[in-house]
Parts: sequence; C-alpha cells; structure tokens
Amino acid sequence: MKTLGIALMLVLPCACIGSTGNDLVTFEAAAAGPADAIAGQPLAFSTPTYQVRLDHASLHVGAVYLDESIPVSGVQATSCILPGTYVAEVTQGLDVDLLSSEPQLFPVRGEGFATRSRVGEVWLTHGDVDEVTSALPVFTAEGTAERGGELFPFVASISIGQNRALPSSDPARPGANPICKERIVSPIPAELLPSSSGRLLLRVDPRILFQAIDFSALTKVEGDPPLFRFEDAPIGPPSIRLYQTLRSARSDLYQFEWATAL
Repeated sequence: MKTLGIALMLVLPCACIGSTGNDLVTFEAAAAGPADAIAGQPLAFSTPTYQVRLDHASLHVGAVYLDESIPVSGVQATSCILPGTYVAEVTQGLDVDLLSSEPQLFPVRGEGFATRSRVGEVWLTHGDVDEVTSALPVFTAEGTAERGGELFPFVASISIGQNRALPSSDPARPGANPICKERIVSPIPAELLPSSSGRLLLRVDPRILFQAIDFSALTKVEGDPPLFRFEDAPIGPPSIRLYQTLRSARSDLYQFEWATAL
C-alpha cells in the first residue's frame, strides 16, 4: 500500500501552489453509515420497485486518500495514482458497520498537510492494492426485499480479485487494466482542509447500492424459505449493477466530511 511520503515525493514541488500551506498535520479518521442509521437496528428503505430491509451491511475500507487536484478526463488512463498532490492519507483498513451512524475509528491516525483537498479516494482492498489473488470480501450484506407481498431474502458477498481482473485488449500493453483500478473508488468530491484539530469522517450509504436492483432476477438458492444471492462475479444484471455502483464515485454513496470540533 502506498504511503503519503512516497506519493508526495513524486509531486512535492507543486504542493503549495494555490493551497494554504504545507504544515504537517495528524488527525483522527473514522467511517460510518448514513446519519439516520441506528446502531443495532435494521435499515429500511424504498426503491422504485421494492421495500427493502437491510439486516447487515459491512464495507471493508482499506485506505482513504485526499488529493488537491481534480483529474482531467482521459489523463493517465492506465494509472491508479491521481495526478496532482496527495495531501492526506489513512493507510490501515477498517470494517465499517454501515447500519450505524456512529463514527468508527480507523486503527491509525491520518497524516497529511494543511492543504485544501478537492477529491478523495476510497480503497476497497485487503492489503496490497495490486495483489490480484486476494479473495477476501470487501462488502457483505443480508436483508429482505418485498414486492407485492412476495419476499426475496437476499445475501451478498463481494470481493475484488481475480474474479474482477480484466484482460488487456492490446498485446503491447499487458498491464493496461491493473486490478488496482477496480479497487480504487475515485474521484469522490471532498472539499476539505485537513488540520490537527479535527476528524475526517467517511459516510457510506448502503441504500444507494440497491436502488436499481431487481431482486427477483437474483440467483435463487433452494431452501425453506429460498434465498436469493448476488453472485461474486460479473454474472447477471443485479450482481453486475451492485458491483458497478459500489465502485462509483457518487457523492450520495461516499461522502467525506471534516469535523473541526470533536
């Protein structure tokens, strides 16, 4: 996993341009579900077609980064590193209970500069972001969807490893689709100013992941009652849509906040 020191060494000469300064700061960092979620209780919501109740939803956030530059479309098409300056980082992972609004602290403090950021990254990875063989889940969920009195109990366990690796269409560029591009959600709006007197908070709203899902089209696992399963592979529209949404840099799904007072 890259560190702020390594990332900034590549771009440090421009670190102070248009910024407030480059004073080093450390800060608490936390993640949580939506502000209206209540710890220990299911999260109920509506989609255009279903009434959904989430009984469990967890996301493994391997790291978060803040950058002071908004990338230009088409630039660095094969790179997992944003152009510009990384101004803050949290580099040890956390399993986040998305059914709780309470901030859950990362195991280490964040580090960075007192420089305003424009965008952020969420890394959905266990360990090395470039390790293709990792099969540990980054997102798990259980719940029930209801439509017209018909119930669809469902489970999801999503990993990002060999099952998401994309082959290169150009033999001259065998590394054109590195697995890190699948694991890094970017660029997420994040207009923030890191300081040593505040706390970085990442909120993740799991309701957004299921808004366009047709639960009746999930794989049906026979039982009493039957269970409907999201596939941990690009198989079937519901499973593909869930994975694509998980990786989308939507501000209603991933939201960075800065609290100046703890």
